[in-house]
Amino acid sequence: MTRNNDISTPQGYFQDLEKRLQAIPSREVKPTVIQRVSPWLAYAASLALLVAVGNFVFSRATAQEQEADWDYISYLTRSLDPDGQVELDEYTLSEEDIRCFLIADNIPVELIEHLSHEEDD
Repeated sequence: MTRNNDISTPQGYFQDLEKRLQAIPSREVKPTVIQRVSPWLAYAASLALLVAVGNFVFSRATAQEQEADWDYISYLTRSLDPDGQVELDEYTLSEEDIRCFLIADNIPVELIEHLSHEEDD
């Protein structure tokens, strides 16, 4: 069985091929600014997403902890004062007690005297 092939190469095609290939100017493909920056943008976007998700998770956890703290404080308040009325008469402070406290907090004596004169007016 013979096969008839009608396709052929032009005369001298392979002899001139190397010269023609060398004559093609080589062009360097420079990456564009977007191609150079896109990996960094992807890293930045993934980091921003990670920070946003972490912030959301931790803020919810903190809010739940604060709510639990307030529940505990409310529980303590109710357990220590079941009637909801604290007698403050026995806890009154004298002016001398207040002065000693302010002096212990390094408040200048002149300022304390100035405040006490304002109360008198």
